[in-house]
Amino acid sequence: MPILYPSRHSFSEGGLLLLAASMQLDLPFRVAPTVFVRHRWARRYILRVLDDGTLRVTLPRWGSKREALAFVEQSQPWIERQRESRRARAAVVHPDQPALRTRALQELPPALRMLAGDHGIVVTRISVRNQRSRWGACSATGAITLNWRLILVPPFVREYVMLHELMHRRELNHSERFWRHVRAVCPRHQEARQWLLTEGQRLFTGPSVSNECEEMR
Repeated sequence: MPILYPSRHSFSEGGLLLLAASMQLDLPFRVAPTVFVRHRWARRYILRVLDDGTLRVTLPRWGSKREALAFVEQSQPWIERQRESRRARAAVVHPDQPALRTRALQELPPALRMLAGDHGIVVTRISVRNQRSRWGACSATGAITLNWRLILVPPFVREYVMLHELMHRRELNHSERFWRHVRAVCPRHQEARQWLLTEGQRLFTGPSVSNECEEMR
């Protein structure tokens, strides 16, 4: 049975929130504790992952809890991607952490070699380094350098970076032809690039104040 909790969200000046209390429950499929809030001016369902991992579902005035639950259930792949991102962000990153760098040296080169073999690409040398602003690099001679911090990113992002560098063995530039190669071998390349843009920098500089993510329907 749902349990009512005092809402953390006060009424705004315009009285935008219709609920003074929100429902929090553990869903049957156990994605996370979930808080439901009805908003007078909301035109769609909005799912937000809060800093503590709670899911906050905003319902439009006409919305139902049944539809809200269905929306959350349908959004499980998105929720899992946010969890992957949070696991990476939760890591305490410091360039002198020997355990992480040792793990990177052990795991990244074999993974790159496997991808290279899958796509028939020859790599002459693989290096794992403490690069300060780049995730990877490929030379004209076929030597590929990977940033050790790739051990901290979600697997699909790590695979994208490796495939990106491997595709430079076919096109040593960022032309449209190069990106066609990337798209052909990495269906999630856009999602991975967005992750690196929005989340990757914190692996160099440390965590920021807010980690909230949002999904709408």
